[in-house]
Amino acid sequence: MTIGQTGNHLVSLVIGGLTALVASGLAGAHGAPEVEGVPDGIVKAQITKHPDIPGLSAMILDAPRPGILLRYKGEEPLTVLGADGEAFIRFTRTEVTVNTNSPSWKALPNPSAEAEETSWVTLSQSGSFGWLDARLNALHDTEDTRANHPWSIPLTTERGDIGRIEGNLTFTPIH
Repeated sequence: MTIGQTGNHLVSLVIGGLTALVASGLAGAHGAPEVEGVPDGIVKAQITKHPDIPGLSAMILDAPRPGILLRYKGEEPLTVLGADGEAFIRFTRTEVTVNTNSPSWKALPNPSAEAEETSWVTLSQSGSFGWLDARLNALHDTEDTRANHPWSIPLTTERGDIGRIEGNLTFTPIH
């Protein structure tokens, strides 16, 4: 193949590519296809207060449905309380377990551990775990679109100390 032939092939490819772009633009000019199940808006969660529990870090998992990730490297076990105040998830430095009898666990969209005689099942052997907590989904489940909707997740230590991770949910409509 000569340099002239290579140039001709290149010009043909560029013209073909431009033609495809123009044709797709013309097709798009007729409007977007109808889509079902599109949300009315986006919910953003943020943490506004961390409890004073040594070794605990928390972050929001941004997604269409916000989640929360906890990492715990403290000395004594830490228990996340569920929406009904029940023991829900227990963290140690090296393990995360879940109470499969907890209503908060049963309400998750993908609870994979089956309840057996013992209600505590290991989820992680790292001291870190993230989940889609219903308390961070409150604006998806209601028509309430206030500027700030508060949420909190209570935690308790083995000594009985109680702390809370607190935050706000905001709803931004999609126009």
